[in-house]
Amino acid sequence: NMRHFREHTLAPVHHTSIKMASVVEITPKFGVMPEKKGPSPAAVCGYAVVGALVGCAATIGVAYPTLKSKWDKDDAPAVDKNPCAGKKPGKGGGFDNLQCIQSSVTMAVEQAGGNVSLGYNSGTHMKEGQTTLNTPVTTTLAEAGMCPVNVHWHLGAEHTSYGEYSVELAALAKNGPSTAKYDARQPVGRKLLAASGGTTYLGGRCNKYDSLTADQKKDYDWKYCKNMVVGETYEVHWPHSEMGACNTKWQYQYPFYDGVLCRLGEEAYPGKGKFGLGTVGGENDPLSLPGQIGVQGQVFVVVNDEDYYYPDMLRGMIITDAGAIGPATTPATGPDANGVMGKEVTAYTGSTTGTSRDNTICSAYGPITWHVDRKCHLISASSFDKMCKDMLEQGDDMSNDIYPHGAREVVSDELSANNRDDLGPDGATVDGTGDASTANVYNDRQ
Repeated sequence: NMRHFREHTLAPVHHTSIKMASVVEITPKFGVMPEKKGPSPAAVCGYAVVGALVGCAATIGVAYPTLKSKWDKDDAPAVDKNPCAGKKPGKGGGFDNLQCIQSSVTMAVEQAGGNVSLGYNSGTHMKEGQTTLNTPVTTTLAEAGMCPVNVHWHLGAEHTSYGEYSVELAALAKNGPSTAKYDARQPVGRKLLAASGGTTYLGGRCNKYDSLTADQKKDYDWKYCKNMVVGETYEVHWPHSEMGACNTKWQYQYPFYDGVLCRLGEEAYPGKGKFGLGTVGGENDPLSLPGQIGVQGQVFVVVNDEDYYYPDMLRGMIITDAGAIGPATTPATGPDANGVMGKEVTAYTGSTTGTSRDNTICSAYGPITWHVDRKCHLISASSFDKMCKDMLEQGDDMSNDIYPHGAREVVSDELSANNRDDLGPDGATVDGTGDASTANVYNDRQ
């Protein structure tokens, strides 16, 4: 029963109380099929359990035995050197930020984060020379052969989902704690940097803060995460990649670009040639780059309430039925319960985000797939702290991602691709009048 999460403050991912896909079945491309029966926990950990790291999950974050036996090989020797280090392209490597529009000509790929509201179709982006819209992955990212390679989060929501989270809601004081210490939004070219070396630009907020109890708003004794505030809205991102160091201790990386591009130029799958950007072995990926790299996004309001505890935020977007996380005595439809989580998702193609970009300066990293939960959810502070603990136990040093990053300005319609897909079954599109929560590829799958 998922309600028992709160009884296991540091529950391991294989704990029987966790009704989730602890071992994710992946159907990678190119005919590498998943094994139907997962190995024992010891086999899952394999050679990745090293040093003082506690447990398999703390070491590699995600168990991908279906890939490990195929291309990592069970008898592979331990690798002590981080194979992903330095894979982020340097300045001048073709991925520097650029002027979005020059002389009325759109030079940048479509951007993120934008509007993911159900039914949004106002994007008008088309890059110079582009004749057709790019297509996002419309299966789960795992089924597209990707594994999570990082987790980080932003102060407020970078996306907009009307009625759930938006900058309009952030403008109302009742929707969050004091913003006195946050940076005022500045144009990219002359932004002020916070003392931490980053920005504390607030994005959108949910509308749940005003209904929280005094106890739920109490300060939390953070042990691992930094600069977090109870009652605040945060948007969590889980970058995924087909080119990640999946099922090794180097799967999770900082910066996430290292993880996303870790195996670029290396053999993809046995006999299938090397990974290129949008290609494998010299052949185009059916979806080009969006078929290789994706990001899951989910928005939360942090509460000091163990009823909203979830032990494994490291692995990816939380996917549960209505009321699975929340007070045990509250009906699934009650005001204190979370609704379905990770099942009302909008897919589209965009770019990387962050405060070095806005609607004038754009990211060159794209197009990539985005899968964003349209709903806002309550989550316990201890859930975040557990995630930060797990992050600090990875092979790579992730200490620069255990605090919230500033939020990018919401992307304009002219920089947004008009290719939103609500991930209905078999490519169907929910028209907004049906029950979107039961018509989604993420139902019971992660």
